[in-house]
Amino acid sequence: MTIFSESARTAAADASDKFLGIDWAAFGTVFVVAFVAAVVIVSFYAVGLRLLAVGSTDDTGADGSIVSTARGERPLGATVGAFACLAVCVAAVLYSLYMIIPQFH
Repeated sequence: MTIFSESARTAAADASDKFLGIDWAAFGTVFVVAFVAAVVIVSFYAVGLRLLAVGSTDDTGADGSIVSTARGERPLGATVGAFACLAVCVAAVLYSLYMIIPQFH
């Protein structure tokens, strides 16, 4: 019986040090890291899509209608950069799945 009461006192002491029993410093760290990772991944994806659009002509008229479906040449550097950015996104998603799913460890 004393073991249970001792562990209950220890748990109560630990919980009294933190608001609602949550380690807010760790929570804040996880939030900041997740937010920064999301911004970086979305930025790489946006840059990758933008680089894939390089060389496309402006095919909209003044009223917003499509006036041409012709495509220009995309430079090799833009293509390589686009696929590199998209590869970073794919790698980040695969790594996060690896970290989340315990059977992969």
